[in-house]
Amino acid sequence: MKIKYNSEIIGGTLFAIVGAVLWLLIPSQIPTRETGSITAQTIPSIAIGGMCIFGIGLLLEGIFAREKKETVITKEIFHSEEFKKSVKSAIFCLFLIAFCFMVKPLGFLISTAILAVAIMLFYGARKWYFYAIPLAMVGIVYVVFKVLLHVSLP
Repeated sequence: MKIKYNSEIIGGTLFAIVGAVLWLLIPSQIPTRETGSITAQTIPSIAIGGMCIFGIGLLLEGIFAREKKETVITKEIFHSEEFKKSVKSAIFCLFLIAFCFMVKPLGFLISTAILAVAIMLFYGARKWYFYAIPLAMVGIVYVVFKVLLHVSLP
């Protein structure tokens, strides 16, 4: 089985669409009463606008490229080292998505500690101090922001 696709066109289209949808959602998701030129919506607008612009650029690159890059998917590709790395990256992204759902019910401290330990276990960390370092950093961030700076953490 051979499947051919142009990753620039697919990726560019995906990021342009997601960027446009997020851009339209900013006013409803980040309400602000500020009237100045810089508000709570400024940084998200810049980031999402950049994502949309670069997505359109990637799409145009895929459309107008002199050399058409096509990726061919065969059965052998699923056994390659590159595919295994891609699967590991996708699982890492799933960890981050799970973290997003854990933060509200469990709080910042517990959910971040669980995330750190899960990632270390997933990547096969064996030594105890590999676990101690990120857990200590989670504790330090919590103390600095919550106790010292009185910043509300989720």
